[in-house]
Amino acid sequence: MAALQETLAVLLGAETEAKRVVSEARTESEDLRRTAQDKFALEREHRMASARQQATSLLETARTAAETEAAQILDLGKKERDRMAQRFAENARAVAQALAAETAERILRREDA
Repeated sequence: MAALQETLAVLLGAETEAKRVVSEARTESEDLRRTAQDKFALEREHRMASARQQATSLLETARTAAETEAAQILDLGKKERDRMAQRFAENARAVAQALAAETAERILRREDA
């Protein structure tokens, strides 16, 4: 009978040890899972921050390009306006004189007729 009790005690001890090992394995598994989730969340946050930074950089680049283009368009418009004013200044007197001469000529022709 002593051998049977000894065997039973060994089996109970083994069962207790197995429960402890399973519990430790569960705890370790949960810790590993939690660590993996934390790493994944941290990596996701880094990717999101990087994507936000890239988007901000792209928007800044686009804004700078748009401002540069607007300044160039404004400059071209000013140059064209200045050229038109210069051409007007150069040709206005001659055009006015030609119109005046044509008008005077028509008036004189009417008086002769």
